Amino acid sequence: MGRTVGELLSTYAEILAELRERGVVRSANAPAGDYAEWLCSRALGGALVDNFSVKSHDLVLADGQRVQVRTRVTSEPSKAGQLPTSPYRSWDFDLAAFVLLRDYDYAVRRAVLVPVDVVRAKSSYRSHVNGSVVMMRGALLDHVDAEDITDRLRAAASEG
Repeated sequence: MGRTVGELLSTYAEILAELRERGVVRSANAPAGDYAEWLCSRALGGALVDNFSVKSHDLVLADGQRVQVRTRVTSEPSKAGQLPTSPYRSWDFDLAAFVLLRDYDYAVRRAVLVPVDVVRAKSSYRSHVNGSVVMMRGALLDHVDAEDITDRLRAAASEG
């Protein structure tokens, strides 16, 4: 085929848009989580966990730090309901990578790496999901302890 991963995902985003228009699907998040984990592993030099039963983290960095990746596919500007993470039910990780992807081509809009203590402090417990949720917006993404990894993920995307 000869197309890059980014080109394939862009085509997939077009297909999802048409399916949404036809009322077949309601979300654009299908491949987003796996793609962001893959990008983070490449950009950060980490190894994806082999066992999908590991719920607390998605990859391990060379220095042993465990990273939990959270991803959202969003419009520009983001709409209501696009920025909450899936629930945290465990804090057994060291860093969280938050990745925002554009809805029309899955390009990396923004990505940051945040220490677990900051994530936990910014989270809100929600009983109906039995977990804590974080909003992927300024208070978290612009936190003094957040490391911007946007360019690193974009570079990883362009290499794939």
